[in-house]
Amino acid sequence: MKVRVALVICLLAMGGLQVSASTVLFDFEKPADLSIWHNEGSTVLGADKQLTQSELFAASGRYSMLLQTPAWRPQEHGGAQRWPAFEGTPPITDWSKYDRLVMSLVNVTDAPQKLMLFITDSKHPTRSGASFRVDLGPRSQAQAVMSIRKAFADQKLDARDIKTMHFFTEDPPEDMAIHIDRLLLLQPDEAVPPLPTAYYRQIGDLQKDAALQLGQTVSDSFARMRQTAKDSPAALKWLADEQAKAEGRVAAVRTLLARGDESVLGVSQEVAAVNTEVAHAESLLGLHLSFDKVRPAVQVDPSAGAEVAVGFATSMEKILPRAGVPALKTRRSARLALAQNEKESLQVVVLPFERDLKQVSVQVTDLRRGDGQTFSASNIDTVLVGYVQTKAVPPYGSSHVGWWPDPILNFLHEADVARGDAQAFWVRVHAPKNQAPGVYRGKLKVMTGTTTAFAFDLSVQVYGFATPEVSPLPMAITFKPGDHPMPDTQAQQAEYRKSPDYPINAWRRHKSEWADMLADYYITYDSLYGYTDWAPDFVELKRLHDEGRLGTFNLGYYGTLGEGEAAAKSWQTGTIDRLKPRYEKAKELGILDHAYIYGCDENPKDAFPGVQRAAKSLKEHFPGVPIMTTTYDNTYGQETEIKSMDAWCPLTPRFDATRAAEVRKLGREVWWYICCGPHHPYCNMFVEYPATEGRVLMGAQTAKFRPDGFLYYQISIWNSSKCIDSGPFTDWDPRSWTTYHGDGSWTCAGPDGTPLPTIRLENFRDGLEDYAYYRTLEAMVAQVEASSELKAEKSEWLTKAKQALQVPDSVTKSMAVYTRDPAAIYRYRTRLAAAIEAAGMPAPELWADGSPRH
Repeated sequence: MKVRVALVICLLAMGGLQVSASTVLFDFEKPADLSIWHNEGSTVLGADKQLTQSELFAASGRYSMLLQTPAWRPQEHGGAQRWPAFEGTPPITDWSKYDRLVMSLVNVTDAPQKLMLFITDSKHPTRSGASFRVDLGPRSQAQAVMSIRKAFADQKLDARDIKTMHFFTEDPPEDMAIHIDRLLLLQPDEAVPPLPTAYYRQIGDLQKDAALQLGQTVSDSFARMRQTAKDSPAALKWLADEQAKAEGRVAAVRTLLARGDESVLGVSQEVAAVNTEVAHAESLLGLHLSFDKVRPAVQVDPSAGAEVAVGFATSMEKILPRAGVPALKTRRSARLALAQNEKESLQVVVLPFERDLKQVSVQVTDLRRGDGQTFSASNIDTVLVGYVQTKAVPPYGSSHVGWWPDPILNFLHEADVARGDAQAFWVRVHAPKNQAPGVYRGKLKVMTGTTTAFAFDLSVQVYGFATPEVSPLPMAITFKPGDHPMPDTQAQQAEYRKSPDYPINAWRRHKSEWADMLADYYITYDSLYGYTDWAPDFVELKRLHDEGRLGTFNLGYYGTLGEGEAAAKSWQTGTIDRLKPRYEKAKELGILDHAYIYGCDENPKDAFPGVQRAAKSLKEHFPGVPIMTTTYDNTYGQETEIKSMDAWCPLTPRFDATRAAEVRKLGREVWWYICCGPHHPYCNMFVEYPATEGRVLMGAQTAKFRPDGFLYYQISIWNSSKCIDSGPFTDWDPRSWTTYHGDGSWTCAGPDGTPLPTIRLENFRDGLEDYAYYRTLEAMVAQVEASSELKAEKSEWLTKAKQALQVPDSVTKSMAVYTRDPAAIYRYRTRLAAAIEAAGMPAPELWADGSPRH
């Protein structure tokens, strides 16, 4: 997809570099440097912000510009957001010879803050410009170095005609006060100039109180923790070691401050790291003491010791392995419920406090119903959760940079777990389609080598209805592995591409395995785009069809159709002649009813006539095949010339359920999609976003707002130099499209290019299974209402079933207001399941569009 550029913002301490010539864009030494800024679409600055000169934190000269705007917390305003902004035309508009923009920022508040910037030319809208973002911790500074040359090229901006610089922030958590200074333009051979000594001194003064308070915070925190742990000798011993480490880091912070030079630029990060370490210790202590309460009932091997804890988490939680532990459930037993043919998962988290553990694994026994009926352990996977390392804050923000859980390492079943690490195991339960309903019970064991260290009760409830073999919602999703090099990796990745073991090449050795794995996650082996080396793989598509697992697939991409004879001739050879054999082949194989044709990706208004001509031509040449687009017509053809389109696909925030209902009466469909946008508060599936978001989007939000399908541009942008062949801490590069983590990449390549899912992909499927529950109950309600006899017989059930079909606001109130609580999602899902089971009649099977099979 053509999406907005959001580039890496390098936060550099450049004090040691040689002074070089640079072009000053703004230095805020003159009042005129402040007077050029105004609100968008206005000539004056709005009252929601102030811009003033300040003698503090001048990165050069005497003054900086101080931006102030009041706090805005959406939760206090019904979810409404606020984006204080100001913009202006820079005094230099020809940036063609520059490759970087440098800016000094200082956050003087006690809350984290963020500042974003759009830069655009006179021909493009502001929000189609190059975008940049800087995240600032409490009382911290950043020297932001923004790579503008590639950003302008990617957005097709004219660097000789820079018209607008648009600064904005989003929902300041506390009153914002940020000093901005020294905006410089640098040519490729110019270094970032050093900062003045006075700047270092003021930064040191800004951070002195926090640094001095740090020692007292550490002392008080550990005193409180020792009091809490006074009855646990093992916990007290562990706390003593943790306090010694924290005090060592406090001493290092004081040393940095005492130097009074560029070293002070690292103080805020160190203070934050120590505070995080202390909070981590406190959360670990809570887990330690909580598990001590259940330890006597679950510990099998006394030598496992009191220094190991085991907790449970849902599949909707991301357990950071080295950055604090969430409120894991410490209990004697674990429970899952699922339909026949469904997969549902939980996580077991093992955390050693005092010593490394070797060969840790999780094993499950066969489960049995009260009458002896068996649920085989072969239907339960117990594999490692893998971790990927982020190295920068992405454009959508993140509270943590470092190790994140993402790939599920299906090829690994045991791991050595280092002291202090929280290692998660993914327990995936699959109920066969013919599994008898009921509650099955057995044991879940945590092993060290061949020894059972802990044993927990495990129960699995199987419902008496089945989820479908194919997605209950039509899909248009690309799986076409490729990379996306950034300027600093282009040369390396060009070399990697020559290797058959580079992930984007290695996967081809296991094409059928990938097609199977994707089908397991309700995705068809497909592509939205017209790659030169791609065509529908009719062998795999026919096989999936014969197995009853084929969803929708694309015959090929199309662009706009121009006017005139030359355009018509080019269209015939480039589009019609290319798609015609595929159309005939799909018809021959009996799979044409699964086909669609996608194109005119995110086309703007000036392309609308060409989009209409293209859609009209395609409908004439390929009757019966839906024509779909993400063209930016938010009226879905109601108020534009595009009348021949079958399926519209807006970004989720642009989805209008009322208008969609109107155009459906004309025989059209309205899908929705996500890509590198939207960002919060809307759901997306980045590595750092809560896993609940994928499940809510595909489940409750789809049920409540009823798009006709879901589109996603790519799930296999891989930039890693090699496949994942070990773990749990992997070398897999989480960077996917530009500087995003996981956008366009929901899969990973395992050993030799074999398929691996991610936590995000699992939650995507779980959401669709939730939606299948909804559509199943909806079909049963319709069946009862269609029969006067059944309606009278089941009137009480019908009332309750209809209530269950009302997606509660507590789960999703709007596209921007929804829960991140797994328990709320489970309550919603359980209510649907209970209504289906209470009907006392067989549940229907669903077609690929979610409608019941009759």
